[in-house]
Amino acid sequence: MSIVSLFDYVDINGINIIKAWLDQKEPKTKAKLIARLNALEQMNRAEWGKLNTEVLKGDKDGLVAVRVQFRRIQYRMLGYDGPERGEFTLLVCGEEHNNKYIPLDIGPKAFERIRDIEANPIARRVRHDFR
Repeated sequence: MSIVSLFDYVDINGINIIKAWLDQKEPKTKAKLIARLNALEQMNRAEWGKLNTEVLKGDKDGLVAVRVQFRRIQYRMLGYDGPERGEFTLLVCGEEHNNKYIPLDIGPKAFERIRDIEANPIARRVRHDFR
């Protein structure tokens, strides 16, 4: 039984944004990213900091970054705790270069997606697919 249930953001066209991003990655990179998410889902949320997660500040205040470094690239998957207790929803993905997130609008986009989810949680998210 998982301690935290992971969900992915689904856009207005029904596209799972997180899965689409992962599917664009080279197989070994995708496997590394999925392994990190799988490990997080098996842990108590309070222990996530041990696996390279951080609560962000500034224009991304309160978002949680799942950080994965692979082949000298800093991957970032941003999400938040919720909308229900025991759930974590992945909102946006990108990379970090020289302490800057790419895409540059990753913070505002994440908060926009939180509003979408809170307005319609059934249509705007789906259980994370570990394939």
